Amino acid sequence: MQDVIILKSLTELKKGYLKVFLWLLFTLFLIPVITLVFAEYGNSQLDQQYTQFFMNDAQEQHQDTGKLQAFLQQNPPSSVCGPVDENLQDYKNAVCAPQSELWQFYMMDKVAIWTLIGSGVVLLMVLLFSALAFKSRRGQVISLALARKFLMLACSLEVMVQGVMLVWLSFWSTAFFTQTYYPKLVMAVALLVLAAMYYMIKGIFKKLPPEESIEGEVVTREAAPALWSQIDMLAARVGTTPPDHIVAGIDTNFYVTEAPLSVNGHPLTGRKLYVSIPLLRQLTVAQADGVMVHELTHLHEGDTASGALLGPKLHRFDLYMQLMGENLATLIVYYPLYLYRMLFELAWQRNSREREFVADRNASALVSPAAIIESLIKVSAYASYRSEVERNFFNNRTLHENELGISKAIAAGLPEHVASPDFISIVREQNVPHPFDSHPPLAERMRNVGYNIDEADYAAVAADFPAGSWVDLMPVANEIEQQLWQKYERDFSSVHEESLAWRYQPEGEIETALVLKHFPNVPYTLKDGSQIVITWQGIVSPKTGELLDWDNVKNINVIRNFGRDKLYVQHVQPNTRGKKRSEIPLPGLKKEIEAFKNTLGLYWHRHQTVRALLKEEAEAAAHSA
Repeated sequence: MQDVIILKSLTELKKGYLKVFLWLLFTLFLIPVITLVFAEYGNSQLDQQYTQFFMNDAQEQHQDTGKLQAFLQQNPPSSVCGPVDENLQDYKNAVCAPQSELWQFYMMDKVAIWTLIGSGVVLLMVLLFSALAFKSRRGQVISLALARKFLMLACSLEVMVQGVMLVWLSFWSTAFFTQTYYPKLVMAVALLVLAAMYYMIKGIFKKLPPEESIEGEVVTREAAPALWSQIDMLAARVGTTPPDHIVAGIDTNFYVTEAPLSVNGHPLTGRKLYVSIPLLRQLTVAQADGVMVHELTHLHEGDTASGALLGPKLHRFDLYMQLMGENLATLIVYYPLYLYRMLFELAWQRNSREREFVADRNASALVSPAAIIESLIKVSAYASYRSEVERNFFNNRTLHENELGISKAIAAGLPEHVASPDFISIVREQNVPHPFDSHPPLAERMRNVGYNIDEADYAAVAADFPAGSWVDLMPVANEIEQQLWQKYERDFSSVHEESLAWRYQPEGEIETALVLKHFPNVPYTLKDGSQIVITWQGIVSPKTGELLDWDNVKNINVIRNFGRDKLYVQHVQPNTRGKKRSEIPLPGLKKEIEAFKNTLGLYWHRHQTVRALLKEEAEAAAHSA
């Protein structure tokens, strides 16, 4: 069964890569190929036209057409557009003067050929940069630095050159065949190209968001001397300097980082160790020692230093790639970036898994194999059950008015959870390797340290609650944990309340009030003083006051024609006047039109979400009946 899951996962991965690769070929090569074919065709047609013109002219003047025909066959008009001998210069000036039709087709033919070659080079460099990323972490740093600069420059040139091709095609594709051209089409294509260049420049100079902020509390040496003493001792055994900061929180993981981050608005620099108080409560002292040696090994091996170096560069790369993917005009840029990013991520995660093996082996050697493997099982058990508890709280369709008590619910239900078949299934799923996993599966980690625990014993390991733990080394642990859980539950309840506003088709005053709290009626005053109102129920027409119910809306669009905005509403069923489409003029909303469109789209999206959820619930009920 596991082999089938692995095979399916790899098949889906290959399909994903193939899809991206095909889109890359499409965006890089389609326009140059079309331009090349059209330019070759144009050259051929113009050669025939010029040849026919010269032959007709010679016949009219009773000249020897045989010699002329032989000359033209040996020197077709398009063949002299490039460098020629001096004796052919007059002929060249006659048929292929700069800016002439034949000259343009000849030049675009050459541009298309060189663009195809350049596109091939871009593709090759993406693969070479990706191959470099698979070598080592140092290779990844070099690869990313080179790839980002090269792809930004090369893809910018691609956009400009292919933009010129599109503008040229928009003119000549109609002019050549119909003897006319359409200025609006040429202008539209030119604006598309300018938009692409604008977004590229915007992406290059876009500022990075503020440094990452995490929920937690900094634990100083004065606040927990015993904790720091234990960390100092383990760091000495690993052969590394202790972290500069310890941050305690309630997330379900442990990690070290050298990337800049802030805690409660205070920036932290240097080496930082994050410890999870709820997880420390689950671990024995030896198991926690194993976890900390594992994390300190990442510091010792330079994993966090390279991560801190690569992190901001990757973040900037991702922001630029995301912006390029949001606009049709910049898809030429997006797909080379996307393919490289996918391959880089594959290399990054493979290296991460190798670093995890190194850290596990060190923890096994300095503490014990049992400690590190048992800690992994306990962390997996707690994290999976916490996720289940929070999912159940979140799926509740009733507003949480009292304290949630997430931590208490986890503590009460964890023993039953680890003894259930569901927990074994979760561990089995985690044992399915995937190329994008940053951590190896548990089975591989057990083989790596030479210590195996049978599936049947997982529950006993996970349910073994220690009499003493690292939490005892942290006098401030209870206070920190209580404060963080209170804040976490407030935020959780707030997000849950907002989600209910997206889920309710309200019944009764309480549900209606909640929906109105997050989706209040929003009026927009038009030029004549009338108002169009967007509500959770639908759109109130400014002239008649009639409610256009969302249930009877099939599609909505705000379109500007000649400087005038109009709202077009397509109905599922004819409205009261028997029409299947309503047109609502929006005079006077010029300054507020973007806000109007955003509000309209948000409320329409809420309604679609509600209907989709109700449909899912109805189908689930019918299936279970």
